Amino acid sequence: MNPPINHHFVSQVHIKNFFNNEQKKIYVYDKIEKRQYFKKTTKSLFSEPKLNSKFKKGEVDHYSIEKELNDYFEKDFSRNTQIIKKFVSNKEFTEGVNSALTYFAKYGIIGEMRTPRFKKETDNALEEIFANFHSRCTPELKTQIEEVFEYKKEVKYSNMVSFIEITEKIFQKMGRLIFEILIPESETDFFIVPDFSAGTARERINEYFNLDIKDIAFISLPLESKIYIRFYSEKLYKNPQVPNYIITYCSSELVKEINEINLDYCQDKIACENEEYLKSFISAN
Repeated sequence: MNPPINHHFVSQVHIKNFFNNEQKKIYVYDKIEKRQYFKKTTKSLFSEPKLNSKFKKGEVDHYSIEKELNDYFEKDFSRNTQIIKKFVSNKEFTEGVNSALTYFAKYGIIGEMRTPRFKKETDNALEEIFANFHSRCTPELKTQIEEVFEYKKEVKYSNMVSFIEITEKIFQKMGRLIFEILIPESETDFFIVPDFSAGTARERINEYFNLDIKDIAFISLPLESKIYIRFYSEKLYKNPQVPNYIITYCSSELVKEINEINLDYCQDKIACENEEYLKSFISAN
């Protein structure tokens, strides 16, 4: 059996947290086409053929990155979502809750890196670097450079990064995390999910000789329609007494503001569980 080649850049198990199970639909807005519509399945939403396929040693590999994502970032997604929902209800901060929040922080670290936009920009930047000195290279080095870009004959992106390795490196540099869980006050408010699973921001939280180097210090993740999580590096705060977690009940205006940020930054699409909310939100923008 051939492995599937339609790969999600927002995990399908994540998108399903925004699926309307009663109506069997998820509501989508395309800001480029300025069109709202619904889908009855999440299989083709926020996905692209061969997104995670890579070309190595003359062979196309559709499987290894998908397996890495499933094993490390997806298979426990639903279970950890339930842990966070229970915590929101009972406010009992346990080691299990801390572990679940850490799981989602690591998932969020690679959120943007998984998107077609990020992969294309990264590959274009690498190609530009090599192009600048290609004409001055020895024949042997030219051959090696050409081999680096052989993937373009078979797949869309180089996909050279290991998500597990890069996640652990970034996570360690962030230090202790402070978690903020945001919950809409109104039953008629809903968080949207954009076409990137999480956003990040960089700040100077570690000391380097090069003062321009910044590390990821903030992660922003819509977990489901009624739960949004923000992760802050403790290094952003001078006060050592900052709590492990904060629960914030959001006004309609704050929910709208968060959704607007994700709409502005998304490449072209957002999705929502509630059709009426999405219509109202879009008409206000």
